[in-house]
Amino acid sequence: MRRYIFTTLFALFAIVACTPEQSADKRFDEGVSKELAEWRKATISDVEYDLVFDLVENSGVVRISFALDVPQDVVIDFRNTELVADIFVPGEGLPREAALHNEHIIIPSYQTKAGKNSVGVLFRLDNQSLNRRNDFLYTLLVPDRARTLFPCFDQPDMKATYRLKLTVPKSWVAVSNTAIEGVEELDDKKTITFAPTEPLSTYLFSFVAGEFEQRTYDDGVHRFTAYYRESDPKRLAQLPTIFEQVASSLEWLEEFTGIDYPFAKYDFVILPGFQYGGMEHTGATLYNDTQMFLSENPTPDEELRRIQLIAHETAHMWFGDYVTMAWFDDVWTKEVFANYFAARITEPLFPDINHRLNWLKSYTTSSLAEDLTLGTTSIRQPLDNLRNAGLVYGNIIYCKAPIMLEKMVDIMGEAAFRNAVREYLATYAYGNATWDDLVAIFDRHTEADIAEFSRVWVNEKSLPYISFKVDGKRLTIVQSDIYERDIVWPQKFDIEVVTASGKERHTIKLYDKSVDIEAADDIVAVLPNVCGRGYGFFSLDYDSKSWLVDNLMTVEDESARMSLLLTLHSLYDAGVLGDSWWQCALLDVVRKEQNPLILSLAIGYLPATWRVEGSEADEQELLALAETHPVLSARRQLWRALYTMAESESVVSEIYLVWERGEHPLLSVDDYMSMAYELAIRYPDRYDYIEKHQRERIADADRRSRFDYIVRGATSDAEALDALFEELLEPANRRTEPWAQATLALINHPLRGESSVKYIRPALEELQEVQRTGDIFFPRNWVGAALSSHRSEAAYCEVVDFLEDNPDYPQLLKNKILQAAHTLYRVNGCSAWRSAVQSDEDSL
Repeated sequence: MRRYIFTTLFALFAIVACTPEQSADKRFDEGVSKELAEWRKATISDVEYDLVFDLVENSGVVRISFALDVPQDVVIDFRNTELVADIFVPGEGLPREAALHNEHIIIPSYQTKAGKNSVGVLFRLDNQSLNRRNDFLYTLLVPDRARTLFPCFDQPDMKATYRLKLTVPKSWVAVSNTAIEGVEELDDKKTITFAPTEPLSTYLFSFVAGEFEQRTYDDGVHRFTAYYRESDPKRLAQLPTIFEQVASSLEWLEEFTGIDYPFAKYDFVILPGFQYGGMEHTGATLYNDTQMFLSENPTPDEELRRIQLIAHETAHMWFGDYVTMAWFDDVWTKEVFANYFAARITEPLFPDINHRLNWLKSYTTSSLAEDLTLGTTSIRQPLDNLRNAGLVYGNIIYCKAPIMLEKMVDIMGEAAFRNAVREYLATYAYGNATWDDLVAIFDRHTEADIAEFSRVWVNEKSLPYISFKVDGKRLTIVQSDIYERDIVWPQKFDIEVVTASGKERHTIKLYDKSVDIEAADDIVAVLPNVCGRGYGFFSLDYDSKSWLVDNLMTVEDESARMSLLLTLHSLYDAGVLGDSWWQCALLDVVRKEQNPLILSLAIGYLPATWRVEGSEADEQELLALAETHPVLSARRQLWRALYTMAESESVVSEIYLVWERGEHPLLSVDDYMSMAYELAIRYPDRYDYIEKHQRERIADADRRSRFDYIVRGATSDAEALDALFEELLEPANRRTEPWAQATLALINHPLRGESSVKYIRPALEELQEVQRTGDIFFPRNWVGAALSSHRSEAAYCEVVDFLEDNPDYPQLLKNKILQAAHTLYRVNGCSAWRSAVQSDEDSL
């Protein structure tokens, strides 16, 4: 019988330094290098984890079992090697040796053998890895955070079985990937044992524990439980709707894929202050409370956003969990399916909605917002080390990728696409695949050249510059690349040609650099992409821009109207449509539009230009519309826009009275909290009263904690703001990332532009540490909170100087800065698209 030899790390355990050969080998770099991942995948198999976490004593034990073909060095990932207490391995009483090096535990080859091996580690727990609050905690291990929680092989293509035991306070509940097998109580604690999991990647292992309420849904086909902390009865009344939407998503995906839900259970946890909208842990999907429990009068956007979030996370059970990318350069392959299918799942549940509008607002708008910046990327991005994996996330993979996939489905046909997806899932069930693996399957199901289509749409950054040239009756549609790579984005879309006598609609198949069509010889304007299915920067001549600004609301087709609004915004975003023209067009939409989704888009665009062109008369008009607009959801959105951007005393004082009374039927407690922040900045002498009055009327404890944290950013005390900013530079003080982001944004509020420039440089200098200690979206959110409200030349120079002073700054992080600084670059005259338009006009 084999025995386990326990050796204390700093006494009996012999610590062996890394050899010079190891130091030069990328397999032993910090993080998880691609070289290490490929080596381990080729040589290590049959991985299993036995995990014991004592959440009362803050300790953990892991036993890792695995198979080797031959004895070899084994590199285990654990970023917090200083938390290791003991290491144990099977043996016959011989001393054991290991090295702690570059965030790894390295077991030398002479301590391994061919066949089954195991290594155990006793360690202390890190609260940041547990997202610990006063009375609950949860794990969030994507993309490479499992190695911050426990020693493991932290790469997506080494799927394993997990057996988990949790010791928690007796009053707590606990949720994990699988069902509870047993509970043992002892004094004021209890130990919960969970069933073994199906094969999972490390980033999908999860547990949640704390003080939660729970409710179970059972329709005879599906049974699952929701865990939550919300206490507002009006919000809890939404649980039946949430349950039904989860069930509908499961049924749609089961029918489309031909595969029943492939995991042991489907429960979900709704968390206050959760970093993301959701996270697709099998059996324990996590959701942000503000995305799931909506206000009493939700807008259509909010309702659509919730079902799409639910459908997105549910789609991941098949696309991401059941079949997982082999490496995080292909993380977008799970996101593209999740968002594409989320849109399709939503359609039958909201039959009265124009879903092309929802697609444009959800995906096209967000994709263009990133693709038009100097920090744009390709959908598929190279990745050398998983410590940088979080930086490949963004609107390009979430929003441009489904646009690409829709175009690919158009080329393949629905039946071929569905058959290919089913083959993909069957071939790689509970395993891993690459995008190239999937493309090979697609190519077998269609005569179209999907590999060539993918080469441009997936592997190249940016978007086509599409222009229109008139020569008599000939209209030439030209696409070009501002980066001069001689590439073509194949696609089709519709245009309308406005003539003196009416309009002509044409379908443009732009599969080459240009295409000619015959049109009338009295063209007044060209309206691009009126179907909303094209993607690019559509450049318009002066006459077409003028016609569109003056006549947008005469366009009868809703999809065309929203798509053309996006075109105008792209021109504004590129610096070729002035603030006054843009605001004129927006106000016309707000006054006349009846579709709530188009209105929502237009109202959402208002704040960016308001501080340049907004007047007291305009604010008074919007205030009146906030009470009288025929579209109810627009009233609420106008209130939100106004308390964010209003500056005239007559309007701000009206907003103050509405906030102080706290009785407006369209405003929620979250609205009043946001109003309090904004009003405290506008009325600095009333800060103490506003803070106290608002806090007293927040009943929910979690919501009150959020308010207490964020409201500090609304103070006018310069010393207090400096101290608060310094506090945010400490990782432990920004663990609840949405709250930290909101606070940093208040510190850099637009009304504080001049005084807050001083925070830009230190915020940028902290960005690498934010990446190291934060979750995947936090670096972009952090730099966005620091930069997005600034427009001044001084702020622009701070960013330019920082990048010039750091010429070797990591490109993936630099992209996040350039994305966040887009407005700064645009208003200070630095826009590649503006240069392209000017060059195009000069050539004409």
